[in-house]
Amino acid sequence: MRMTGRALGMLAVLTVATQLGGCATTAPLENAKLDGAPRSVVLNHPASGESASVTYWRPGDGYDPAAMREIAVLFRDRRSDEVIPVDPALVDMLVELRQRVGALPESPIRITSGYRSSATNASLARTNPNVAENSYHMRGQAADFSIAGIPPSRLAEEAAAMQRGGYAMYAHTGHVHVDTGPFRTWTPKTGEPRAPQILEAQARARARAQALAQKSTGTKGRVQVAEAAAKPGKPPAKPAKAPAKSAANTPSPDLSRVRVALAQVKEMPVQKTAKR
Repeated sequence: MRMTGRALGMLAVLTVATQLGGCATTAPLENAKLDGAPRSVVLNHPASGESASVTYWRPGDGYDPAAMREIAVLFRDRRSDEVIPVDPALVDMLVELRQRVGALPESPIRITSGYRSSATNASLARTNPNVAENSYHMRGQAADFSIAGIPPSRLAEEAAAMQRGGYAMYAHTGHVHVDTGPFRTWTPKTGEPRAPQILEAQARARARAQALAQKSTGTKGRVQVAEAAAKPGKPPAKPAKAPAKSAANTPSPDLSRVRVALAQVKEMPVQKTAKR
């Protein structure tokens, strides 16, 4: 298992938490389809690259406390580094699902979200409608996971066939949620983005679309102005009905020109009308 020094330091703390928490570590899982062979699991946290490979249950000994602590450390809240015991029934559920889909025992089960503190869950619930306010993640009883090479739809199908705990397939992120609560399922809401990188990508796409739209509108306006400037003699479009001219708006005649015209008429010789 690869863990940071801080993660290793949590093991001692979790030992006490496991003892005080009263978590059942010896009773076999009721209705489990696992046989009596030792149970091993390989877990991986994709974002950090951290992994754990443990045999967590053995015949006669039951659940191994040290192995369960390692699993809890990998499941920890990545924002606060808080660690609580993970429900052994949840680990059994993940292992059984791995077996049912035919994945190899050494195939890593990728945990994208394990335990969440109440503060972390509340923060996520404010921006993601798929996060329940009273999530089983806050109890160490839920996991969002995937297995390389196995379609999420297949994992969800097997979870439904097990009829044990809650399950849902999140096709837009490629993971499946399982928990050890009552048997149920639901339809995830996909109208909003999930991960910060997806939010950022969509924001960039919207910004580019807006910039292109503004550029297109601005270019069209400049072309129209340029065309109007290139045709100075073209009269402006006339309105459908020109407003009636009032007397007040009628321009006054040029009196000086009228006087000159009259003077010229007086000076002209009088012509006699020809008789017929």
